Amino acid sequence: MPFCCHMLKNLVGCHSTPGDEDDVAKLLLGQWSQAGWTCQRHGRYAISATSPKWHDDWLTVMICAHMDSPGFIVQSVNAGRIVAVTLGGISADSADGAAVTVKTASGTVPARVWAMPDRPGNFQVICHPPISRGDRICFTPSFKATPEDITAPFLDNRLGCHQLVLLAEAFSSMASADSPQAVNIVLAATAQEEFTGFGAAVLANACKADLVICLDATYADEEQGVLLGNGPVLTISDKSVILGQQQAECILELCRRWCLPLQTEVYNYSGTDARAFPQQGCDTPVYPILLPTTGNHSPNETVRSNDIHTLQKLLANLCNDPEAVKALCSQTFV
Repeated sequence: MPFCCHMLKNLVGCHSTPGDEDDVAKLLLGQWSQAGWTCQRHGRYAISATSPKWHDDWLTVMICAHMDSPGFIVQSVNAGRIVAVTLGGISADSADGAAVTVKTASGTVPARVWAMPDRPGNFQVICHPPISRGDRICFTPSFKATPEDITAPFLDNRLGCHQLVLLAEAFSSMASADSPQAVNIVLAATAQEEFTGFGAAVLANACKADLVICLDATYADEEQGVLLGNGPVLTISDKSVILGQQQAECILELCRRWCLPLQTEVYNYSGTDARAFPQQGCDTPVYPILLPTTGNHSPNETVRSNDIHTLQKLLANLCNDPEAVKALCSQTFV
């Protein structure tokens, strides 16, 4: 299994529900430090790292992804009946009868969850060892990789976190001194995107950049022609962002120049961490670039391996092309 698959598998193996992202944070901080990046912690809301090569007169690009995936939290334990509520968007259909792992004060415990038809958003937890109110629950990790596809839970958004590790390696302190990097790079990972969105809000205030790329996962959507294997996806609009036509065309033209496919999507619902930056009064341009998947927020999400590699190339090209960054930063009112 190639390094990139090993690292993604390690990320998928982490228990990381909203507000309990410690395992993913620890893994990312370790990888970033090993690559020679300077790491910073922003309470329990975000972590970030700055590139080994840094010049004050360079433009700064922030590439961010959220660490959490939807899960459950134990709400009540009464006479042996354990009830949990969802943290983030999990449907009854995708989770009913699912194998899950409960994270307790003394360790992890296997269990199953069953939807409660009379109480939408509530699930009964079948579990033998005692658990307590506030314990977190996630789908039991699994990982299946073929040359074409990867299927696992939590690809939203361990896929984005995976890109942050690949970038740290590509622009590590061991990289050639004459590498073409000519922009400052900030890698950042947020907590609680799936529930509250507070992590990105703290990050937007803590880390200033000239350009933000927000990584996440999205839905393969045949009606819009958004398909697995056809490249990453630029969100033109959803509940968290709306790009001007010139903004969208600018990054699409760059991808055409780099001979990299970039799909587009339009929604009037859903959203990403992109919303936090303008909400916090930050006028930095934010571009959500997502990987298409099927089975979102379920135990079996699927992504195409070639889309992962295309996104990796897109981000590397951007960080090596200050003129491209300048073009994306210049998208303001005339």
